[in-house]
Amino acid sequence: MPFRNGLFISTAASVALSKGCSVIYYGAHSDDAAGSAYPDCSDEFNKAMADAVYIGSGKQLEIKAPFVNLTKADIVKEGLRLKVPYELTWSCYEGADKPCGKCGTCIDRAKAFEKNGVKDPALN
Repeated sequence: MPFRNGLFISTAASVALSKGCSVIYYGAHSDDAAGSAYPDCSDEFNKAMADAVYIGSGKQLEIKAPFVNLTKADIVKEGLRLKVPYELTWSCYEGADKPCGKCGTCIDRAKAFEKNGVKDPALN
């Protein structure tokens, strides 16, 4: 869905401001931005939204996307180094209690683990 992250960020900004938060982090990464598949995952979009939210919040709220220039495989690599409990996470669009292993995001995630020589622990 186009502008999906814009909608999420807008909602998150309202909640964050009501809770006194000063930073919102979101997980956009370069694989999603590739070929403009999801232009709202690009560095350009992140910079524009960060400026808009900062100005629109009276300079109270920052938006950060620390993975925006990394691939999913790069993110998995860093998570493995940090010992992230990946067995407790998944990227499935099916919305069930366990990942389906067949949708696009499940496949992309499995490939990112494979590039790091590891099987996706959520699919075990």
